[in-house]
Amino acid sequence: MEHVVVTRFSVPRPADSATAGRHAEREWLEERFSLFRRFYVPSVGRLGVPAILLCSSESAPLVADALGDLTWARVVVQDRWYGGWTGRPDQVLTRLDSDDALHEGWFRQVEAADPDAEVVCSRCFLRLHLRKGKAYRYRRRVPSPLAAFRGGANPYAHDHEELPRHYRSAEVCGAYLLQVAHGGNLASTFPKPFRRRASLAVFGAFGLDPDDLGRLPVLRSGR
Repeated sequence: MEHVVVTRFSVPRPADSATAGRHAEREWLEERFSLFRRFYVPSVGRLGVPAILLCSSESAPLVADALGDLTWARVVVQDRWYGGWTGRPDQVLTRLDSDDALHEGWFRQVEAADPDAEVVCSRCFLRLHLRKGKAYRYRRRVPSPLAAFRGGANPYAHDHEELPRHYRSAEVCGAYLLQVAHGGNLASTFPKPFRRRASLAVFGAFGLDPDDLGRLPVLRSGR
């Protein structure tokens, strides 16, 4: 099977969102580029798989120009929040946010999961709080944003909390997602799952150097 990482980079949010119209603002995009190159690029770029970056029709040219040096990433126009992207039947599509990182063992776990499952997900993840310089392990009652969709199915047809309601799902134990809480995203708030401290040394498995995780300024324009 072929793995593909699919990311909503600058897709318009639903109309009731406070950030609905920011997907094509140059200042907002510059902030996204910085986070993307700091965390996503070293993490996903080393895995040897293609990445699809979903962008609005208005922002796509800007994103394609700014990230044109990444030969493994391709910009695809998508103006609908749940429109996503559909691959081939022999592909497995992993959804990952543009400011997050992926564990090097994720694809192996997906391939070893229940063969009858349509979606492979996990309730565990790591979260790095840049302003505090601390990392935590979380386990939630619902699936985390990381999930793999077999058969090339659209990974963004439903919100991640709703996946078990719509698909035959299998759960992977362990933290294979690293969320980065930087002050301009939803991940910057502290949810209420079980939480415990994690060593920054584990970040090597995510393609990140634990000695080079300097703090970033709080984002001004929101996610």
